[in-house]
Order: sequence, then C-alpha cells, then structure tokens
Amino acid sequence: MVPVATSPPELISMKSRVINKFYEPLVLLKAMNDEMTSLAEFVDPDDLNYRGDVKKVFQAFVYKLAHVCDSTPGNGGGTVTSIMLLGGSEGTTVKYHLASNQRCADDLENVRAYIQHLLERVDRASTSGRTSELRKDLLNAVIWFNRPRINSYIVRLEIEIQRCINNARNEEPVIGSLTRTLRLLGFHDDRMATQSHYNAADLRKCNALLHNLIALKASEVWGCIDQRATGVRLDGVTSNSSSCWPEIRHMVNRLLAYCKDIEFFLLAKDNWPEIFRNFEILIHPSSRPLPRPKRNKSMTAEGIVGRMTRKEDIIKKFREFVQDLQIMHLDQRIQAEYQKANFHPIVHSEILLLNHLEKTAGGVSPDRFFNNWMYIGSSKPTCRLCEYYFEEHRSGVGHRSSHKNLYISWRVPDVLESEGHGGEEKRQVMVDRLLLRIRKDAFNLVAKKVRPTFRDHDSITSSVSMTLNGKWSEASDISDVMASMGSLQLNNDGDTQ
Repeated sequence: MVPVATSPPELISMKSRVINKFYEPLVLLKAMNDEMTSLAEFVDPDDLNYRGDVKKVFQAFVYKLAHVCDSTPGNGGGTVTSIMLLGGSEGTTVKYHLASNQRCADDLENVRAYIQHLLERVDRASTSGRTSELRKDLLNAVIWFNRPRINSYIVRLEIEIQRCINNARNEEPVIGSLTRTLRLLGFHDDRMATQSHYNAADLRKCNALLHNLIALKASEVWGCIDQRATGVRLDGVTSNSSSCWPEIRHMVNRLLAYCKDIEFFLLAKDNWPEIFRNFEILIHPSSRPLPRPKRNKSMTAEGIVGRMTRKEDIIKKFREFVQDLQIMHLDQRIQAEYQKANFHPIVHSEILLLNHLEKTAGGVSPDRFFNNWMYIGSSKPTCRLCEYYFEEHRSGVGHRSSHKNLYISWRVPDVLESEGHGGEEKRQVMVDRLLLRIRKDAFNLVAKKVRPTFRDHDSITSSVSMTLNGKWSEASDISDVMASMGSLQLNNDGDTQ
C-alpha cells in the first residue's frame, strides 16, 4: 500500500474538480493505448556519438550518475533519480542536486553518501595511467548498491537465454555461446538482493558475467541475436516464443550499461576534474503521493469524451471510436486503471528539480548551472508527461529524450501558501497547458488512427560496443570496496518506472 498523506497546512491543494478534469483524459488515453499496443512499431534507441560533443559528454555523465542511483526495480519507479549540477564558476563549489521519485529521508541520505563515495574515488585516481583498478573499484561499488535491480536482470536473463537456446534449434554457434553464458548465471538468488548476504564471491561472479557479456557483444553470435531481435520487434511480435530475442538483447544491454556508466565518469574526470574535487551534494525530498483520483462518472469512455470538448463533431467521432473499442472492454480497462493500488500521483524527480530552480533565488537561468549548461539528467528517459511539462515550462532546461510512455500516476509540483494566489495561478496555467497536450494526443489517436510508440521497457539502451582491452581486469581487493561501502544502508522497497 502506498502511504498517502493529507496535504499539510502550508500547501495549497488542488481542487477536486481540477484533479478529475486532469486525470479523466489521461486514464482514457492510457486505456486506449493499452488496447492498441499490439499495433505499435519498434522505435530504435538513440545511439549518439558523445565523444564528438563535450556538452553531450557532460549530459551523459549527469544522467549516468543518476542511473547508478536507481537501485531497485518495481513499485512504480520509486528509486528513479534525477541530478543537476549548479555553481562551479570562478572556483566556487559545484552543487550536485539530487531527487528521487519516492524515497524516504534515510534512503536519500544513503544515496548521498554513495554518490560522495563514487565522486571521491574518481578524484583520488589519475585517469592518465593504469585505470583498471579504478574501473573495477567503481564498478564493484555500483554493483553493490544496485544489487536488487541487477539481480532482477540476471533472473530475467537466465530465463530468456534458456528460451533462446530452445528457439535456436540447430544453430550451434548461438547455442554454444548462450550455453556458456548460462553457466555463469547460477550464482544469483534471492539473497543477492539483500544487504547482509552479498559477498565478495558474488561480486567476482558478477564481474565474470559482465566480462562474458562484453565478449558476447563483440562476437558474430551477437550479430545474429541483434538481427533476430530487431526482426521480432519490427514484426510487432510481443508474446510468442520469438520474443526472447529482443528480451535477451535488452537484459544484456541493461547489465552492460553499468560498465558504460563508469567510462563516462572517467571521461568527465578528464574534462572537468573540478566537479570531483570541490563539490557538495544536496538532496531534495520526494513528493507526497496524492489520494487516488476517482469519481463515479469518470468510469466510462463515453462520459469522459463528453467532457473533453464542446465541439459536437469531435465528440461524435470520438464516441464512435471508443464504442468500437468496447468489444475489447475499454470501460473495464478504464475502471481497472482507476482501481490500481499504485494510482497515487507523485511529482517525478526531474520535475522536483525544475520546480526547485524556479522557486529559489536566481530562478531558471543558465548562470546558475555548471558551465551554463542548463540540464537535468535522469536515470530513465523522460516520460511523456515530464517531456510535456518541460516543453510547456518554456524555460529551456535540457533533459533526456522521452520514451513517450504514459504514466498516469503523475502530478504537477506542490504550491506553498507562501506563494499565494500567484503560485496557484501559475500551477493552473501549467495544468491547462498539459491538458491541451493530453487531449490532443487522444484526439489524434482517433482522427488519424495513430499507432502508439512501442516500448516494452522504459529504459533506452544503445548498441555501443565495448571491448575488454585490459580495461575490466579483476581488481585485487574487492573486499576493500565492500568495507568502504559497508556503512551504507539499502532500502529494498524502492522501485522503477
């Protein structure tokens, strides 16, 4: 059960009429998208050449630092994390501002201590000499902190590899390569996600697995896997036995993303050593989940449509369309969305940081950011509503590209009583702008029969290859990393979007 608190006296609550007006078309759009997902097309992930653009290197560093904080899967995205860097001009302290979707104060303090450990470890080492031990130390710290999520990837990888072996039939190179990887997966179990039982042997075995996956991605076999995965997605297949190919590709890329994160930490050290030397980490509290929006007349598509526009021709066309979807139980799906236990809207982490900028001295201005680069990086690509919020905020703050997924358990930031009527008016302006975008999406779906973007997963993985090249050799003393991280606590109740 999601803990829901009533608004404290210092907050100006949104009126129930405004809340229902906002969430009705969201729920309808979500239900219609679910009905039409099987028609959707695969969208190839971005694969940017960061090394050719120093600003993109910086942005990648920021969101990859956020990525290694997103430690726990499930439960609505609670550990999804966003980071922005402020200050740093003329030798001043760089301030890392960090927020997560739903973490308590103690968990946020653990994240702060963990990030400080990573930044200080990078600062102590030279990136011009032997860096294999640095890479391994950083990776082991990241594995240790992210073990609940990593364990979930390994569990899924084991299942999908077995399915691919069964599906490959007589393709001996593919079967042989996947069988070798499968033998390295036996070390995981439920205890791997718990703090007290995760040990140095598990770290070594996880490192061995990552070595194997790096080699797999550099092999001809991976070309076969990648080709099959792309073919399955382009065909729109999501449920039959062939779906194991895109799933294995996704899980391998997710696991190797941690290695890639470390590479960008080192790139950032080469370019901006000062951000590892003279810094402060500031934690922003997560928002309070709202009570579940619900009223009886919100439970049918026809009723919602009638309140979305006054234009009779649009209402007629829309009602005909949703009536056609009743054969697929659209109204029941709307009701199911409203009844979901996790439908308690929260402010997403990147919006928490943007809201802090707007409401503190200096406002949203390039000169507040490190190197004047207005950017908020998140552990996940931006959701559709966050993307709309950034665009309608019209402040020019950069953010990760959107995966276009629609999360209805989303809300705008709080307004304090100290902001007065002006703050409430600004919030209403944003709500109205967002509502126009949401309604437009719904109308477009009807008028143009637009296919929604297909994405089984809300994380984007690129196909940038990695080779061993001595970079990922075993560090001599994994136990030292565990000892230095041992004072941190880990909440296993977090989540991801």
